[in-house]
Amino acid sequence: IIDHIDIHVIDSMSSKLLNTTSANRISFTTISLFPRSQNYIHIYFAINAISFSQNLKTTLSYTINGSNKDEKDSIEFKLNLPCSQYLRKKPMNSNAFADLMSSGTLTCQSHIDIPSSNQDFASRIKTICQSYRLTVVEQINSAASLYAETILGQPIAFLLKSTNSQTNISVDGKSTETHFLSNLMEEIKTSLK
Repeated sequence: IIDHIDIHVIDSMSSKLLNTTSANRISFTTISLFPRSQNYIHIYFAINAISFSQNLKTTLSYTINGSNKDEKDSIEFKLNLPCSQYLRKKPMNSNAFADLMSSGTLTCQSHIDIPSSNQDFASRIKTICQSYRLTVVEQINSAASLYAETILGQPIAFLLKSTNSQTNISVDGKSTETHFLSNLMEEIKTSLK
């Protein structure tokens, strides 16, 4: 039986672990994990900057209750909070999307090309939307417009087009926040290689 679970996270300049029992530590003394079972632990952070992904040094400590003795152990890992974690789906109709794109509000732009894969265009759009909390505004043949907002309400708009090979995808992104958009685009490009 595993019990006495502690989570220790080193805060960054833009994130802080909440509901701590002591400095940067949360203790779950009432949770026990039996063989072949699972349990979920929710931890919460205060985030004051979302423009870049964060890797937080984390240590998970626990006690294993054996038949004759208790044994303590720990696992160290990096808790990754990518930019996409700060997105939320937001429905938008095609007229409102066109107005936003032509309004001049979205002053930041970025472009990436996603290499070919064995998925067709519609399947790749579905995968991108599910992975990055994006909503399809409109999809016509080999082009799609996608939309989301950050947790701070900043708009993120994408235009995806299948290029001449029909499997490569050109992605043009627009937003009001340069660093967030460029880091999100890099995250998408890296994960879809």
